[in-house]
Amino acid sequence: MNDTTTDTSPLDENSPKNGDVWRTDPQTPYSFTELKERYLWLEAMVNHIPDFIYAKDRTGRFLYANQAILENNGLSCIDDIIGRTDFELHGEAAENARIDEIEQRVIETGEPDLGFEERALIGGDRWLMMSRVPLRDSNGAIIGVVGTSRDISARKASERLMLAQNRILKLIVDSIDITVLMRELAILIEGLADGISCATVIFSADNHPPFWEAPSLCRLPKRLSEALSSASADLICETMFDLAAHLDNFYCFEISSADGQNQGLVGVSAQNNLNKSLIEFLAGASHMAGIAIDRRQAEERIRFLIDHDHLTGVMNRSAIEARLSELLASATSTAQTLAVGFIDIDNFKQINDTLGHAAGDELLKATAGRISEIVAQSGMVARIGGDEFIVVLRESNERFEEVFERIRRAVAVTPAIENAGLRTHCSIGIAYFPDHGKTTGDLFKAADLAMYRAKQSGRNTVRVF
Repeated sequence: MNDTTTDTSPLDENSPKNGDVWRTDPQTPYSFTELKERYLWLEAMVNHIPDFIYAKDRTGRFLYANQAILENNGLSCIDDIIGRTDFELHGEAAENARIDEIEQRVIETGEPDLGFEERALIGGDRWLMMSRVPLRDSNGAIIGVVGTSRDISARKASERLMLAQNRILKLIVDSIDITVLMRELAILIEGLADGISCATVIFSADNHPPFWEAPSLCRLPKRLSEALSSASADLICETMFDLAAHLDNFYCFEISSADGQNQGLVGVSAQNNLNKSLIEFLAGASHMAGIAIDRRQAEERIRFLIDHDHLTGVMNRSAIEARLSELLASATSTAQTLAVGFIDIDNFKQINDTLGHAAGDELLKATAGRISEIVAQSGMVARIGGDEFIVVLRESNERFEEVFERIRRAVAVTPAIENAGLRTHCSIGIAYFPDHGKTTGDLFKAADLAMYRAKQSGRNTVRVF
């Protein structure tokens, strides 16, 4: 704050001399010298207040402005502002802020306008709390407006951080899709302050290309834009970390899982250095994103396990029974044929006993994978316990028996498990809808009996009920 103030006192050599007296109270006379000292003291006090204080006439022209306003507008003395309007000082920015409209309403109605929040006309991402009251003469007539404003930028920034944090917490509670979460997070971050551009990236655990969101892609560093477009997780990581290390206004935060694995990144490019509270918020937001992803993945895993076998990933018995009931209803109305096959790995107990349960588990997973590849979109595969699988096939261009024969040959291919050569094969029993049963229970029973007949006939074969 500049301690030097401009003497704007109306008390000059043409004012009453020392012997003349002004009276605010008939009993209290003031000399010219005393009154001038009081005025200068009051002006010095107002000029030391950091808030903006001004007075305007009815046409919106400045009658007075304290030192804070002069400095904020880059003016050297009060003569540079007296008689000018906000539009003359700031152009369309003043018009867009509706300053004249609000002040004229105060003048016309005589009603104060208190606590109005508005963006500052200059100074970037700054907010002011404005209050305006009528300026009256000694007769009570309104001759203008008096306004004060206080910089509330820090408070507004804190409010934005709190709202953004609450929004992220709600996204976590709602357990929304991860891609939607990343989009929402990027938009939230860009709304925290002017000049911020954000990119959020999630890496895939199954080697799929990373998913990323960048609402203001064109404002990000070119290197980062190119890295994102490359769909290379390694290049994206390398670029973000390098930018954060060598650019003052680029920040990178890891999205970590509960076990410390890097699930993604948040990259933020800013026109100016970010303050400490905003950096801490970004770090916290990235951490919360990791929690949200962990929760979403855990819920997806739980939902998956409701209908799927935890070891092989194919459907479980309850899921295929429910789905088969739906298929039977559809097949009945369309007069289609369905095939239900029971598959049992021959001598599986011997494999478990000789090579151990870990080898047996690997064999089950390999078997489920081979069956699934053959069935593909033409049916469903389920593991119903131990070494038993169920396959349901819909009508296709290939005969049912040919599909099951391909499954038998695929299971017999020796898998490479723990460097041990395994001679595996399976027995398969088939039942047809509607010939061998019209309900799920009847078809399962018929296919199971057919499978035992296949075993009794020497194993490694296919039998129809």
